[in-house]
Amino acid sequence: MTLSRPARYLPFVAALCVAVTVGWAPSAAADVVDVTVVPGLSSGPTTSYGVGCTYLVVARTSAPVEAGVSFVDYNLASTFFPADVIWNTVNPYYVSPVMLGHAFSLWTPTAPGEHTLMAYQTSAGGPTATVTVNPGVPIGPGCIVAP
Repeated sequence: MTLSRPARYLPFVAALCVAVTVGWAPSAAADVVDVTVVPGLSSGPTTSYGVGCTYLVVARTSAPVEAGVSFVDYNLASTFFPADVIWNTVNPYYVSPVMLGHAFSLWTPTAPGEHTLMAYQTSAGGPTATVTVNPGVPIGPGCIVAP
């Protein structure tokens, strides 16, 4: 008795699917190794951040394929996009996906003062970046920040 062509290839296809699944699975020992707040097109006397202006927050991970990354502002006077939108409407456990060892979020401070941002993957926490936010006026893709 000879097997049909699909039946002959079934074990090979199943083994290939298992190998791909195991190879792409994120590791449990994932770590965020760095977090950076990109100032963008803000203008001011120094690198400055303004209230109401939006900035890119980048978390770098220890491997190119990791579990998702969460972002938090210890000041609590800010919003993160898309996490706040998705968290409030769809998924209370939203995490930013990791792509080629980096996770991204848009951060908009809503009050002046010192803001400490943290990116983390586990309850152990992660690295932080501290920035000073001054009053600002968003203008197009940039921001004018008061000294």
